Amino acid sequence: MSNVSMRYFHESISSLIYCRVFIFLMPSFSQETSNKWKFAFQLDNRFSSIRGKEVTVFGGKVGVQYRKLTRFGLGGSIVMNPVYIEYFNRKVNAQETNKISFWYVSIFNDWILYKNKKWECFATEQVGFGRPNFTKEINNDVVSDVDVAVYVNEISGQVNYKIVPWIGVGAGIGHRNLLNKKSVLNTTFDAPIYIAKIILYPDFFFKKL
Repeated sequence: MSNVSMRYFHESISSLIYCRVFIFLMPSFSQETSNKWKFAFQLDNRFSSIRGKEVTVFGGKVGVQYRKLTRFGLGGSIVMNPVYIEYFNRKVNAQETNKISFWYVSIFNDWILYKNKKWECFATEQVGFGRPNFTKEINNDVVSDVDVAVYVNEISGQVNYKIVPWIGVGAGIGHRNLLNKKSVLNTTFDAPIYIAKIILYPDFFFKKL
C-alpha cells in the first residue's frame, strides 16, 4: 500500500473514532447540563404593612436553579389592597386622606442552605425598582396624584416543602427596606414581611414529554 493510501486510511480511521467518541459523549453532556440547571417558578404572598396598615403583596418569580446551590431570576410584586391614611392638614385646616398603592419589579437570588427530596431551606434577596402612587384627597376631591420612584431591597429566610412531585408550599420571614435616602418614604415602606407561597416544579412535566 502506498504512503498516500496509508495516510488516507489513518485519517478515515481517526475521523471514525472522533465521530464515535462525540456520539458517545453527547448524551452524557446533555444529561449533565440538564442535571445542573433547572427552570424555577413560584407564586408568593407577602404579608406586610405600610404606615402600620396591614397589606397583602402578591408576587411571582421566574428563573433558573443551578444544582443545589443557588437560584436566580426576575420577579414582580404588587400591593393588592391600597392603604388609606387619614390625617389633619393644619396648613389648609382640613381633614385629608392619602391613598397609597405600590408595585415593583426585581431581580432575586436564593442561596440554598439545605435541600433534600421534600424540604428546602434558603436565604433570599430581592433588589428592585418600584413606583408607589400617592393620591391625596380632601373632602372626597382628589387634589394631587404623585408617582415617586423607589428602590426596594428585601432579605428573608424561607422554607419550602414539596407536597407532590409537581407542587409545593413555602413560608418565610424577612424585612423590606428602601434604598432611597428619604426619611418619609423609609418610614412609610420599611417593614417586616411574612411570606406564604405556592411552588410549581416544571421539571416534573418536562420529564413526561
